[in-house]
Amino acid sequence: MKFAKTLLPTLSLLLLVNVFVQAQQSSAVTTSANTNPADKIGLQEAVDVALKNNLSIKQSGLTVESNLNTYEQSKWTRYPNLNGSANLNLFSGRNINPYTNGIITNTVGSNGFGLSSGVTIFDGYQTRNNIALNQTNVEIAKLDLQAMKNTITLNVVVAYLNILSQEDLLAISQRQVEVSRIQLERTQKMVNAGSVPETNLFDIQAQLANDEVQVVNAENAIISAKLTLKQLLNIAADRNVDVVRIEVPNPNIAAYPNSSNEVYEVAQSFLADVQAADMRIKAAQKAVDIAKGLKYPVVSAFANANTSTTTAAEKVLVTQKIVETEAGYVDVGGVRYPVIALLPTSTATSEKIGYFRQLGGNVNLSAGISARIPIFNGYNAKYRTTGATIQQKQAEVQAENVRLRLRQDIETAYVNMSNSAKRYSALGNQVRALEESYRAAESKFNVGSLNSLDYSISKTNLDRARANQIQAKYDYIFRIKILDYYQNKPLNF
Repeated sequence: MKFAKTLLPTLSLLLLVNVFVQAQQSSAVTTSANTNPADKIGLQEAVDVALKNNLSIKQSGLTVESNLNTYEQSKWTRYPNLNGSANLNLFSGRNINPYTNGIITNTVGSNGFGLSSGVTIFDGYQTRNNIALNQTNVEIAKLDLQAMKNTITLNVVVAYLNILSQEDLLAISQRQVEVSRIQLERTQKMVNAGSVPETNLFDIQAQLANDEVQVVNAENAIISAKLTLKQLLNIAADRNVDVVRIEVPNPNIAAYPNSSNEVYEVAQSFLADVQAADMRIKAAQKAVDIAKGLKYPVVSAFANANTSTTTAAEKVLVTQKIVETEAGYVDVGGVRYPVIALLPTSTATSEKIGYFRQLGGNVNLSAGISARIPIFNGYNAKYRTTGATIQQKQAEVQAENVRLRLRQDIETAYVNMSNSAKRYSALGNQVRALEESYRAAESKFNVGSLNSLDYSISKTNLDRARANQIQAKYDYIFRIKILDYYQNKPLNF
């Protein structure tokens, strides 16, 4: 009775586990039948797709274009500007004749045109330094974009390796199920022959159920790993994707050829993050130079040309002639004679001046040089210079911080690589020892000299060690690739 009380809960648990596993397998088969064939994607293709679809990269690319546009526009500020103007006016009532400056009471229309040009001759080198600043900002944006691409590439490699790792773990789990099934069939025959007790059969069934759960867990882990990769590639989660298997070599546990200091020296010479930090110092220095330029006079040259017309423009025509008139009489010998005088007279008439004639006749030109000398502007130059100098110091500290983080990351990666190598080596020895132990336990169990519990423990220990070895293998390879990345080595296998 006591045995039955212990057995019934065990059988119930096994039944529930088997129902769960069968349901999962049935669901997996149904899902597989209803989905399209999986798209195969290789590592390089995955990296290319991620770089193409990543929205942050697209945004950074637009930042590069915006900074480049600003830089190109700033270069043209060195050249003279040229602007035209035109106006058309209508006045009614008492007005000033714009042509004669006389008072008239009439409706007058006027039309004017002008050209103006100006150029800055000297502005404390603000224009030159602003162009250099904008050029530096373009380089910073490009380096930031490259740094983002490097990070995404590394993340894709990690996700890709994780899928391969989970697939290897699934293969191990599936082999464990096959071994347990074979052992179950063998134990069933031995129970039927009466050579071993029936409890051995129950223990093997429990072991098989546990192995089948591990298979389900491994399959779920692959689904999660693929989802991570899909999100990095920015593709639909329901898209069926399989990664192309690549030959990931077993670690040879050879000493890494470079020290952490050597890796750091190489990394800081080419990594976009470090170069961008250095470029930000240069940009801050140019901002200081621009602020200092506010202390100097601004010398500019200008030239203008204008002309105008008006409907009130008239030309006065004066006609002069000699008119004979009687100026009086003279008495000569008692005879009065009229005196004829020739007097000049004039008459004035007016005529409208033509439109194009006015345009040509009213042209006026002007040119000159002006200087704006800063005397007092609320200490604007002083505080702008101080603020820019503070920002320069911040950029210098930030660059030091980038190098510090880089050194610490490399040191951490180097230690992790060394630890992974040791762990992989130790797990290799453990797997070999447990394989021998399992073979001995299996032989004893098959002849009935070992109970099922000890057999299950031996098999579980071996299975766990093999899974740990797979994880350690990929962890070590990933640590190696991290150090290779810091030295600008290709992330291939």
